[in-house]
Amino acid sequence: MDSVADLELRVDKFHQRTVIAMAESQSPAPMGEVHRLVTQENVPAISSPLNPEVRGRSQRERKETAKKREATRGTTPTVPAKRKSTAMSSNRPGSVQSAPSPMRFQIPQPKSSDYDPPKPPVFTSHEPLPYTTPDGKTELKKVTDQAENKRGYRYTLAVADPNFRHKQFYRQSDGLPYGARMSFEDADRSIHYDTSGHFVTNAKGWRMARANVCAREGSLYYEVRVVRGEPKVHSENGAAPKGQEPHVRIGWARREAPLDAPVGFDGYSYGIRDKNFEPMHRSRPSKLFHPRTAKSKPNTPIDVNDSIREGDVVGLEITLPSLSLHHKVVEGQYNPAVDLGDGFEDHPPRPDPSIEPHHIIRDRIPVPYKGNNYFETMDYVSTKPVEAYADRTLSLTNLSTPAPGAPTSIKSQPNPHHSDPPLRTLPHSNIRVYKNGHLIGTAFENLLSFLPPASQVSKAQGAREGFDDGMLGYYPAIACLNGGIAELNFGEDKFWFPPAHLKPAPEIPDTSDSDQRYYCGRNLRPLSERYAEQIAEDMVWDVLDEVDFFTQDGGFEGKVGAGAHAVKKGVASLKEEMD
Repeated sequence: MDSVADLELRVDKFHQRTVIAMAESQSPAPMGEVHRLVTQENVPAISSPLNPEVRGRSQRERKETAKKREATRGTTPTVPAKRKSTAMSSNRPGSVQSAPSPMRFQIPQPKSSDYDPPKPPVFTSHEPLPYTTPDGKTELKKVTDQAENKRGYRYTLAVADPNFRHKQFYRQSDGLPYGARMSFEDADRSIHYDTSGHFVTNAKGWRMARANVCAREGSLYYEVRVVRGEPKVHSENGAAPKGQEPHVRIGWARREAPLDAPVGFDGYSYGIRDKNFEPMHRSRPSKLFHPRTAKSKPNTPIDVNDSIREGDVVGLEITLPSLSLHHKVVEGQYNPAVDLGDGFEDHPPRPDPSIEPHHIIRDRIPVPYKGNNYFETMDYVSTKPVEAYADRTLSLTNLSTPAPGAPTSIKSQPNPHHSDPPLRTLPHSNIRVYKNGHLIGTAFENLLSFLPPASQVSKAQGAREGFDDGMLGYYPAIACLNGGIAELNFGEDKFWFPPAHLKPAPEIPDTSDSDQRYYCGRNLRPLSERYAEQIAEDMVWDVLDEVDFFTQDGGFEGKVGAGAHAVKKGVASLKEEMD
């Protein structure tokens, strides 16, 4: 999370832009040109799930054949010139910008009901027989009347606020139940929950759900208790038929990981399999290990010889380097001879004014859906290098002589200096696994990076490239099969088996002295603390977006909406989908 000094630096930069915008406002553009820019048609190439109807008809785009896609696997996909000009329309030479800005969309004025808090979710029991935990005390239901992340679009709750006139009144919001929990939007529609969002199940094939909070840097921890899964004592009497046993797979997943597959299915997630306690990545099992004690020595594999069974509590600890080091990796500036540590310091760092701050850019459009308002954004999608990396025929230990049919675009294993940014790994990153309070070992190390350009949006849909929307990271993820049930604990109250080195933030940190204020750094923290940070970040970014649009509109002497050159049009009426 950014420090107070970082935010002060950002506000200073916006203040500088305000002065520039007010000076430019003395010579406004001709009204005819402004009118043309506001009313021009600029619609998405592909309709979204909540905006299926689009005004006008775009030219049909010729798709590549399967043979050509296979031949170009691992290369950067091309973008039609028309799409490029659309994506870069916000950066035309006539605009005065010292930093990138979010897009503004032409939308209707909010209704009076849009100012109300989001409505709580609607839970529907499964029919004909409800899903319950083995003790019968908790029923798991399906969430209905809820937007779902799918087809390359992502949805978060929004609410109208009269204090945000320049950003068209809408700001980020959150819905009940508040706190760190499993997301109702970011899950397969077969997932069922309890009303707190901490129990999940699925009676079909592998389906996955992600939490509403992600890890971006530092060390974070959460726990999972297997409520229904591998039985503690194997018994033929009353056991489920072979192939229909309930299973649970847990881990960490990025936003690109598919929801209709288990955790660890591809290169975008890292999972722990309940059967035989095996780490899973790229659908390949491996072993837990003790990290090497010297560079010349290999990791020491661990033979667990057991499974994760009903009643077991599995703790997952993820460690990521600082965002500053992460940026060096994805931008190709990481030098292990100079960047010796994980990027964290032993005391709160002071920002360097000479370094351009990391910008959070959220191109979002508010859309109504079944009584609530959502921000719709184009989500990050799978890239060809990672798809080739996850190919079942690819052997990372035999890249020089690939097997027949294996992709040949990957010339080296993922590393911090890989030629393809999506395959660059993060030094000082790992995932450690606990069972019933005991550290078993390390499951993964050198995780794939996720900041742009490692994560990419769909250029075919007209999304702007290279921006971080503030929610890129690794999410707690649970996948269930055949009625497996898992209960999650993010540490809001207390963990069942807290690690000895867990160090939550003090309840009332002393911030009177900037050198003495609380600094989490590399300390292991409950994931629930990260949720509180996300809420604070949403508030800060909403305020900065409002200031940004305020300067575009001419500052104090301007008029709301005067920055018409930044407005895009593409709003369509919302269709209610039927399950």
